Amino acid sequence: MEDGVRFRQNRVFKNSDEALYTLPGATKRRKTLTDNTQYLLFVLIFFLSASIIIIVVEKYLPEPQLISSEGSYPGRFVAERARNHIVNLTSLGPRVAGSYENEVLAVRYLTTVINDIAQTASPNHRITVDITKHSGAFPLTFLDGMTNVYRNVQNVIVKLGPKKYAEHSLLLNCHFDTFVESPGGSDDGAGCAVMLEILRVMAQSPKMFKYNIIFLFNGAEENLLQASHGFITQHLWAKEVKAFINLEACGAGGRELLFQAGPDDPWMIEIYSETVPYPYASSLAQEIFQSGIVPGDTDFRIFRDFGKISGVDFAWSTNGYVYHTRFDTVHQIPLGSLQRTGDNILALSQGITSGHYLGNTFLQTTASGLVFFDFLGAFVVRWPQYVASIVNLLSIFAGAYSIYLNIHYIRRELKSYTYILQVFVCIGIILSSWLISLFSVTFIALVFTKLGKVMSWYARPAWLFFLYVCPTVSISMLWFMFAARYQRKEVQSPWILYQMYSDAYSIIWMLILFCCLILEIRSGFIPLHWVIFPAIGNIIRHGFFEKWRDWRWICYQVGVLSLPYIQSFYLSIGALNLFIPIMGRSGASINSEVVIANMISILFCLMLSFTMPIVLLVRNAGRVISVVIGLFLLSAAVLILTPLGFPYSGDVTSPAPQRFMIIHTQRHYYDAQGSIRYSGTGYWIVDLDMNSPHSVQAMVPEVGAIIPTTKDCEEQLFCGLPYLMPVTTFLWKTSWIPGPAPIINIPTKLHLVSKIINKDHATFTFNVTGKYKSVQETNMIVVGSLGRVSK
Repeated sequence: MEDGVRFRQNRVFKNSDEALYTLPGATKRRKTLTDNTQYLLFVLIFFLSASIIIIVVEKYLPEPQLISSEGSYPGRFVAERARNHIVNLTSLGPRVAGSYENEVLAVRYLTTVINDIAQTASPNHRITVDITKHSGAFPLTFLDGMTNVYRNVQNVIVKLGPKKYAEHSLLLNCHFDTFVESPGGSDDGAGCAVMLEILRVMAQSPKMFKYNIIFLFNGAEENLLQASHGFITQHLWAKEVKAFINLEACGAGGRELLFQAGPDDPWMIEIYSETVPYPYASSLAQEIFQSGIVPGDTDFRIFRDFGKISGVDFAWSTNGYVYHTRFDTVHQIPLGSLQRTGDNILALSQGITSGHYLGNTFLQTTASGLVFFDFLGAFVVRWPQYVASIVNLLSIFAGAYSIYLNIHYIRRELKSYTYILQVFVCIGIILSSWLISLFSVTFIALVFTKLGKVMSWYARPAWLFFLYVCPTVSISMLWFMFAARYQRKEVQSPWILYQMYSDAYSIIWMLILFCCLILEIRSGFIPLHWVIFPAIGNIIRHGFFEKWRDWRWICYQVGVLSLPYIQSFYLSIGALNLFIPIMGRSGASINSEVVIANMISILFCLMLSFTMPIVLLVRNAGRVISVVIGLFLLSAAVLILTPLGFPYSGDVTSPAPQRFMIIHTQRHYYDAQGSIRYSGTGYWIVDLDMNSPHSVQAMVPEVGAIIPTTKDCEEQLFCGLPYLMPVTTFLWKTSWIPGPAPIINIPTKLHLVSKIINKDHATFTFNVTGKYKSVQETNMIVVGSLGRVSK
């Protein structure tokens, strides 16, 4: 100070490290933190450790109840007995609808077990058994759409009710038929085994029920939901069903997921959340499934659309590698999985039949939608769509207020206009980092495709971390560091710059949440986490820890982000457990390597929101990023140069086989006059993943002579090939190997009996003759000529 004039020291910031140590109090911090690379390591290790813990928690299964100890736990579900039912059912072999194994042996076993249970039932209950056959038809919009016609499909139905007449019933449904050549241990032998054991427990319980429980063991689900349609549209008991529980599987073992609920009666989710001991539910899963991304459907659709009733749909989704294969045996189903599912479904059934909702028409409400999700399997959060909209709107206001506080407090160091402008610059940098990450992982995936090293993650998902998570993280951080070099011309403090990036992320998540609010997307609870927790954390920081600009801020920020990250990663693990096995049966028409690479990159760009810019607070962050890049390069070299990246596994205890569908085929094409214009025989190979069929060429030399069927698909209806289901939309890329004609002693013949032409429709009557070993299934595709009706 000279002559009343104070000279301000001129500071020139050369990099973020200098800026960090020229803040007030920096001298003291300089002595204790000579190299703060450890901050970035701490953040990365924290989230990596949290991810590993979530994976371990996700695999937790309860201790199974054994037959030898059931006397000490009366009224408990016994997993060992349920497993014995699966052993007995799968010992019959594949149970295709219409086969002797399904129509006779399986029905005989079910009725024997049910009759034994009836002999030991409490006198407080009444048990009625009905074995029925149904014939009918219905339209199905599943996949490419079709009309499903069935004859004499069989159901085994049990009604358990109080001695006094009860007007209303809860329906439990499973199917005991299987896919061709699959023993159906999980799909759906396990569901039927769980229902048999629940029937035993509830029948022997002296507790009185207010309502009936109908156990539907349906014998034709794999033929696209036929037997359930026969029951719900034709059986006398169908009229008294007011709610249903459906048990399905697209995997084996693990936790059963409540992935569909509704369309009305949200009280079912309320009872589920209050009664089940091990919840696992998500409206995100429901929206994914109903979007058509997952190639499948369940009896839920039949009960909802044709029965006009509401219910809940459960499925095992872990270990989808064995789904519809000969590996779907009892050995793939842990006892803990059966115990968990049995305890949950038993508790839910008892809660519904003992409560007051089922028979109260005033409580049968119509809901526009229900938002629900569980937190690490501990409890379920649920609310109606209108409540979710209010919560989302309030969260957006909280996020906006949090950003306002940042602008207000930062005015002492930076103009508000400059701050706001730089926040929008940060938004552009964030969005561009996402695009760069997507382009990078897509390029990596295309390189692996060119080298023939694809789907290494199929049997070993850990490859995904090294091949796609590491590049996503490292490229994003490098991009933030590069952009920060130019941003420091306006913003010298790295702490303020990080706060700007945090506000930018908040705005992006608020926009996503606002779109979910407007479109009434029920999975909006995910962006809700990323809006409300950072906002509340920032408001609290301004109230109590506003002066923190050191390692304490980083720790506090990590703590604030931990909950949304944990919930998001928990949901992501469930999604990956579902989608990775699906890539083995999604067809060769899509590049599954690119799909999974982009899926991983998007997930981690979103889950590491607010975390990536921490690299701006760290000295020598390049060292850590170099290690991450090194992990990727090393793993890529191992993948390319060694056989460790082989996609499949033949381990009988944990198989991940490559799927082939090969059909010995004879084709005849006729012209409009009925004359044969083409005839061919051979082997039709449906390529179920992008490695098919060339992956087996060394063992099957005939693969070298394959002919793509692309031209057939362009010229012929349904490619001129015998598709068993309407799936040409995503299974259009198939192959043909010329070969000898199949031996058909009595060929199938189709004869047009009559044709009646009306103004707006035509009626055809056909007669089909032929002989089949045990199952008769005929697919007929009828399309009129363009612009006219053929006569």
